[in-house]
Amino acid sequence: MNPLLHRRRFLRFASAALGTGMLGGCSIHPLYAPNAFGTADATALTVQQQLRQVQVSLIPERDGQLLRLALQNRLDAGDQGTFSRYTLSMNYSISESGLGLLGDNTTTYARIVAVAKWSLSTQDLSTQNILVTNTAQAVDGLNQFDNQPFALTLETDTVHKRLAEAIADQIVARLAHYFTATGHAHEQAKL
Repeated sequence: MNPLLHRRRFLRFASAALGTGMLGGCSIHPLYAPNAFGTADATALTVQQQLRQVQVSLIPERDGQLLRLALQNRLDAGDQGTFSRYTLSMNYSISESGLGLLGDNTTTYARIVAVAKWSLSTQDLSTQNILVTNTAQAVDGLNQFDNQPFALTLETDTVHKRLAEAIADQIVARLAHYFTATGHAHEQAKL
């Protein structure tokens, strides 16, 4: 074999091993790990258990339904939540701006921006404290066809679904981070 090929393999392996060792030293851990809080306490809830306790409020219009469904699929993770402790509410909007313009002012390409301003609150009737608020944003593009309205409708639906899934991924990641960073302290205070 070529000695240069052996050297490249060795360098790839060495850099992968070095990178893995360095990542372990900076306390990177999975958000959904059973002991994501770093405790061996059996009463501490995992991040996934806390995510299952989030109820998503109704979001108006078809785009809101797509976002709510995407959020419920990610929060429940295939299991039905036992009870709800938190409420996730949001304002969701999608805007479109034409970028590709022809000489007759028809648009051939549009940029679609989805924005969700959300907040997580407790479901305690006496307090209903807002625990965290944030904004999630996703951008996608859409080619607009002149003589194919059916294809345009299908493509628009596909883009709106992709945006809802991207927003849902952002929100769930931020909720998981919130529960990892502060969830353990809140849970221990309630016990």
